[in-house]
Amino acid sequence: MKNEIEATFLSVNKSSIRTILKEADFELKTPEYMMRRKTFDFPSTLGQKKWGRVRQESDKVTMTVKEIRGTSINDTYETELIVNDFDTACSFFEMCEIYTKAFQENMREVWIRDDVEITIDTWPGLNPFVEIESEHENIVQKVSNELGFDFTKAVFGSIDMIYEKELGISAEMIINLPEITFANPPKKNAT
Repeated sequence: MKNEIEATFLSVNKSSIRTILKEADFELKTPEYMMRRKTFDFPSTLGQKKWGRVRQESDKVTMTVKEIRGTSINDTYETELIVNDFDTACSFFEMCEIYTKAFQENMREVWIRDDVEITIDTWPGLNPFVEIESEHENIVQKVSNELGFDFTKAVFGSIDMIYEKELGISAEMIINLPEITFANPPKKNAT
């Protein structure tokens, strides 16, 4: 599995961060679009933070296995491939008896400069946030500082941790929601 090195910064103003990115010579690769995904539980990894995912991005469909091994910048791993069709990829998991756990949607736009990718994400019920990703931790830290983020406040991990931090909803509850959509967002202080 490939190590995914990214830092997340919560509660950003989209307009302000776009201005900062332009001034820092980042290029808008993909304007904001609706992304949808299905997640899948592997029967042999129940209770672990490992899952399958099929995601419809702006220009491609990806099929991924992700694993979170801790809460630091180097603790997320993934293996990903590009596939032709969202529904066929979902059917593939299900034919392998790896069943759908959840459907989720969010808004995303993508900015790039050199080997750094920055996404501005908006998830149902959450404030927008920024993810800074590169192949090297020192570059993620450098770019974070360059853009005015305090690296000590970065969040590492998956969306369940962000819901817990922002809305007080336990990560366990988020992981077990069958649907996260703009029409049906998680509610603050849910138990």
